[in-house]
Amino acid sequence: MFSNPYQWLAATLFLLPGIAIAIPAHELGHALAAYWMGDRTPRNRGYLSLLEPRKFFTLYGLLMMVFWRVGWGERIPVNEYRQEGLRQKLVYDLAGPAANLLLAIVFGLATRPLILYVSPTTVVLPPLGFLASILYGIYFANLSVMAFNLLPIPGFDGWRVIEALFRRRQPRFFADVAMRLQQIQYFLLIGLFIAQFVPGLGGGILGLLLTPFYAPAATLILGGCSGYPYLNPCLPSAGL
Repeated sequence: MFSNPYQWLAATLFLLPGIAIAIPAHELGHALAAYWMGDRTPRNRGYLSLLEPRKFFTLYGLLMMVFWRVGWGERIPVNEYRQEGLRQKLVYDLAGPAANLLLAIVFGLATRPLILYVSPTTVVLPPLGFLASILYGIYFANLSVMAFNLLPIPGFDGWRVIEALFRRRQPRFFADVAMRLQQIQYFLLIGLFIAQFVPGLGGGILGLLLTPFYAPAATLILGGCSGYPYLNPCLPSAGL
């Protein structure tokens, strides 16, 4: 990852606006969905406002976004009793990824004309190169947050979707699995991130996991798939 620290630093700096937008957007999507279903908890706790954006960030999720290009935000406090039916649960669980996807479409379409002239993953001279890098960074950050949070890991949106769909049929199974996985989920995440430093092994693990969610959306938005420096969630045949 750090074989070229200057390239890493430049790429990270251009990704910061994307991080500042993608993580709050994800959590705000959940908050708006809960509020729409009659839950006033997010509003009462100040999560329908962007006046205090730090509320949306968690330290570990932010560091992961900076160093490994994937991350998560602070979970929004909600009244889960408002999500009694399957539809309500799915709307809430998918609202965060949907918010990221919408922003990825907006900024991806804004980036699309620029990639005819500059590479979106290479920092080049201003002003066109800087603009392309910032817009692409926002586009990528939103797709990355969307894809990572859709992974079936307890506590993440992907697991909650699976649980909402199948828990009633197998309540004991999900209770046992959730309890066991929650006990080791941080060790799994730490192991996954450490594996990124293993040459020829870890560099593709995160990308491989994100590919099913990231690559189709990226291909539809930009007409091809590309990642970001040090993370490539694209199939070999889907590149730009």
